[in-house]
Amino acid sequence: MDEKEKSFNQTENEEKEAPSVEEKAVDFEEEDSTLAEKDGVKYETNDNWQFDAEAPSLEDSIVLENEHFKIDIDNSSVKEKPVSRKKYENNAEEIVPSDVVAAVKKPKNELLKFIPLALFVAAVIAVLTVLGIRYYTVPNGKEGDMMNPGSVVAEIDGTNVSIGMFNYYYSSIVSYYEQYANYGYFDLDTSTDYALQYTTDDEGNKITWEDFFKNECLKEIETTTAYYNAGIAAGVTLTKAQQETVDSQIESLKESASEANVTLNQYIAANFGKYCTEETLRLMLEQYYITANYKGMLACDSNFSDEEINKYFEENKDDFKAISFSYLAFEYDTTDEDTEKDSIETAKGYMKKMTDDKSVKALVPEVYADYIKNDAQSAMESDSSLSEKDALADATKTYEQNTVASITGSDSPFDDDITKWLFSDETEIGSTNYYIDEDSGYLYAVLKTEKPTLLDDNTYSVRHILIMPESDEDSEGTEEYTDEQWSAAEKEAKKILDEYNNGDKTEYSFALLAEEYSDDTASTSASSSGIFGGLYEGTTEGEMVPEFENWSLDSSRKYGDTEIVKSDYGYHIMYFVTSGPQYKSDIIAELRNEKLDKISEESNVKVHNSIVENAIDIYEDSKVSASDSDSDAAADGSVYDE
Repeated sequence: MDEKEKSFNQTENEEKEAPSVEEKAVDFEEEDSTLAEKDGVKYETNDNWQFDAEAPSLEDSIVLENEHFKIDIDNSSVKEKPVSRKKYENNAEEIVPSDVVAAVKKPKNELLKFIPLALFVAAVIAVLTVLGIRYYTVPNGKEGDMMNPGSVVAEIDGTNVSIGMFNYYYSSIVSYYEQYANYGYFDLDTSTDYALQYTTDDEGNKITWEDFFKNECLKEIETTTAYYNAGIAAGVTLTKAQQETVDSQIESLKESASEANVTLNQYIAANFGKYCTEETLRLMLEQYYITANYKGMLACDSNFSDEEINKYFEENKDDFKAISFSYLAFEYDTTDEDTEKDSIETAKGYMKKMTDDKSVKALVPEVYADYIKNDAQSAMESDSSLSEKDALADATKTYEQNTVASITGSDSPFDDDITKWLFSDETEIGSTNYYIDEDSGYLYAVLKTEKPTLLDDNTYSVRHILIMPESDEDSEGTEEYTDEQWSAAEKEAKKILDEYNNGDKTEYSFALLAEEYSDDTASTSASSSGIFGGLYEGTTEGEMVPEFENWSLDSSRKYGDTEIVKSDYGYHIMYFVTSGPQYKSDIIAELRNEKLDKISEESNVKVHNSIVENAIDIYEDSKVSASDSDSDAAADGSVYDE
């Protein structure tokens, strides 16, 4: 989307692209004559993340959300206990599936049982002779029916998940936390073994960071696979544009691999994780788009009654209220009990001085003195004409502005106790409380400055397909469009609307046309915002261009209305969905999410824990070998079979 198109969407949401397989420069190992390839050791990171090192701010708090569902851990799959991958590679000892081991170790005494068992063992030996031990132990980098048992990390509703897919997600998740940890958002030492560091999970249990990463990875994979399976069962397919995107990303990797003088799968494994192949990336992208399309289809088919909406509201009123408050952030020293106590006492001392917005701002120069000084110094280094006095004044003003925050009950950065305290009618204005975020290492002193209010601003939900005039390559701005270009865009818009009217005229069919034709990619699955089919949901007045908004806010609108509207950015093929108070559109979104959650919660999940642990070992070894040029790639598991 170019700058003109960005300005069309006047919301505060930053446009994001769909999953990208953009690569980084990496080193590669030589080919191994005994195996198909020997890969590099670096793991994937997302180059799209940006970081601004600032003092603690609630607006900067990282809130990570994942779908949750039960995992049935099956330690008996593949082998009875984790086996060193060095044994896999060196064949130091014979390894067979645990069900075969059990059959051989526990023969029945009855004579009639002996002959069938002998035949069974003979059959197993024959299979191992033909397929080899490696078939059951060493991942082969394949997907689907060609995946061997040694590659299967989990089974979700009968769909096998490969170790390559696990490594792709695992390295991405670890990289995400490592980068944010470097900026102080998480209490994670990236130079120390993650199996020796601890954090807390969503239920408050103390677990190692390694287990945390593993759990987050499995949640992500299981949820995506469950939605993907449901989408396939519902007949959802990739759009033409989505398939072209998948192909173009793979082609881009092929070009990069060629420039690096390595094979495509070597390049992919080096960038995205061990045993990750072209097949893995194609499947990952397909799953992403099928999931987006399936969610989009459910959104079109989700019609909730007023009774359902009102019931949900009565049960979750605070989730649909907003409140503003003032706060100060203090470093929370977790060195020992004494330092933790000192941190709390320091914050409490300042809380006694927090009575209103003005008093909180007055404490900023003292509480944030070091931050202000550092920011002022950086500003003067960037701008030599800036005086120290002005630099300090500017920095102070910035921190004063950051003492006020607004949240809703459904997106509170606090735990349940502080959130309930803040939104409770029994909590008087002027009351103070504090919240400790041990992961980030900060204590937030909170001052209640107002009563919560219901989110009842009028909103509307519409879908649209934007057709922009095709400008000359050297032209800039909408004023450069010629009459012929505008005419061609209008003709194209009318053609698309006719295609819709000649079809089944459902919301989903309109959404599919938006996916195929719309130039506003921020409202389609081409972005990673989760939006599908040209949808703008719960839009408030003032967010969109006047022509778009005037049509949408017309009181005569009813569900399914369509029309072509012209704005400075092109022709919008409009589809009206609904209008009403903001909390109503939020409830509809929540009810729809509950339907999605039910799909993942009811999925049949079986995790092969020993292979998961082996995958984590491979990842950890790859980090070591990345800094050790003499490491043996075959021993650290950085190879896969074609």
